[in-house]
Amino acid sequence: MPRWMSVPLALLVLMTGTAPVGAQQAEPARIGVFDPETVWKLTEVGKKYNADLSEARDKLQAEIDRKQAEIDAARDKLRQQQASLSDDKASQMQKDIQNRMIELNRLNDDATREMKSQLGEVQNRFQQMLVDTVEAFGKEKNFTLILNKGVIDYNAPAIDVTQSLIQKFNEMHKAPPSPVAKAQPKKTPEKPKEAPKDKGGL
Repeated sequence: MPRWMSVPLALLVLMTGTAPVGAQQAEPARIGVFDPETVWKLTEVGKKYNADLSEARDKLQAEIDRKQAEIDAARDKLRQQQASLSDDKASQMQKDIQNRMIELNRLNDDATREMKSQLGEVQNRFQQMLVDTVEAFGKEKNFTLILNKGVIDYNAPAIDVTQSLIQKFNEMHKAPPSPVAKAQPKKTPEKPKEAPKDKGGL
């Protein structure tokens, strides 16, 4: 389970209504549990965030792979030509490989920071949406307590409200639209050229 799933969402207490204390005590407490990881995977927002993160990771990985391929190619070239190269030329090629490796390490570090930043931002947004959804759902259905499954050892399947929460989440939060490419300006259709007049006529 993702690390962020076990933080402040662990427990949400919802006191129901404004009925007198005696009436509240007479009514049995209504308790529910939910699996935040399932909500993350199955809500439309969660699916979109997952897809966006995967796309960003793949782009960064592709750039890293390209740099690594360049280094491998440079090493192969040096190995194949080393016997016929002058010392100065071989030294220059080795320096070039070392510089490329420094660039690759820097790219790896930048990619790691970028992904951590994107992941943290997405998780924070989703977590706040989930807190709002659990609160709204709990008040709407008169729950006394809704618990994160990650902090309990056992629950009866009958009190699992994960699927209902997914439905409520999708009602409350819409997946952000994908970036749309800028529309190309419409070209004004050219007027059809007039047929040349027959100068030989009367």
